[in-house]
Amino acid sequence: MPNYTVTNSTVFAGVAPNAITATYQSLIAVAPSTGNNANAFSNPSALRRGKIYDLLVGTAGTPADFSYEWEMVRVTALTTPTELGSISSVSSGGALDTADAAFSTFAFMNSSTETNLATAGGQLWYVGINQRASYRWVAAPGSELVWPAATSTTGANGIAVKVRSVSGGTAAATATVFFSE
Repeated sequence: MPNYTVTNSTVFAGVAPNAITATYQSLIAVAPSTGNNANAFSNPSALRRGKIYDLLVGTAGTPADFSYEWEMVRVTALTTPTELGSISSVSSGGALDTADAAFSTFAFMNSSTETNLATAGGQLWYVGINQRASYRWVAAPGSELVWPAATSTTGANGIAVKVRSVSGGTAAATATVFFSE
């Protein structure tokens, strides 16, 4: 399985990091797709599964003493993904080995509204972090977070990285997801 990366903090993709609020918001969501197109979730046949194996999260800006809660949860991506700032594998991140083909996973960045993602399961990962620190999570081999290829039971389920402020801070949230498919 080739390895890829996607980030929410690249201006090249036309998306700036979101300010953190008291309500969870998605920074990056990845889900199965046959290719990066807006119709992937309305026609989920033959979609590919993937695995998140590495995650970097933090904040950009002046350091301060605020705390934030980060989580990765299973989500169902609905049929209007473009409102989330959908990206292509060319515009943000891409293959870690340039000899590999572009990823087919559908990736969203910086959701300004959570109405396009519905929680499809429990929390897979959770950590509280002070704004002065960044955090890296690396899965032990065989312990990657897997999203399924879509079926009639799973639909187009994926995994979202979310953040919220628990102490009033409003820094810009940054995240980078490394995954394979």
